Amino acid sequence: MKALLLKDFLAMKSQLKMIVSILLLFVVVSFFLQDSFYLILSIFIFGTIQVTTSFTYDEMSNWDQYANTLPLEKSEIVKSKYVLSLLLSIGTLLLFSPILLLINHLTKGLLLFDLLPIIALLATGSLLIMSLLLPIYIKFGTQKGRLFLFLIVILPIIGFNASISFILDQLPPIETLQKLSYVSPIFGAILFILSYILSVKLYETKEF
Repeated sequence: MKALLLKDFLAMKSQLKMIVSILLLFVVVSFFLQDSFYLILSIFIFGTIQVTTSFTYDEMSNWDQYANTLPLEKSEIVKSKYVLSLLLSIGTLLLFSPILLLINHLTKGLLLFDLLPIIALLATGSLLIMSLLLPIYIKFGTQKGRLFLFLIVILPIIGFNASISFILDQLPPIETLQKLSYVSPIFGAILFILSYILSVKLYETKEF
């Protein structure tokens, strides 16, 4: 599986300058708006976008047809995409953690204790999105996958912004939300594992 991950990271190499530029832009935005939320959000979005982009590279190069002639188990090919999504999200978060803490210190923003529930909820959201998108990309390919990406990610964001006042009125007390946020990644991880099992079955029955 290391070789599969290396293949994906090498494919991303051509986009390295653009990726770094976008993340640095969110660093600047978070600093000037005195809100590190935007940087945390961009990190998890980055992981989702890059994993879906890796499917595009694979499709353009007919990678799956070639990979299935190699002595590789199909489950390993699928697993590499799931591990890639975790490495991108968690790795980028760890990499930018010092910057995140620095922004909070300089802008006197949220304390680390207050940031943890936000990070936990966004991590859960990232797991949920990837759990839905990865089986879709494996089953239908990148063209239809982009449509589902729009339906699963973009439309809910638009709907949330349009009805944010109503949603905020219906939320439970902040103490309850904090407690729920700490356990939410567990449910996200369970769904992520179930999604992997489904994706393996879809990939094994797919014709190349």
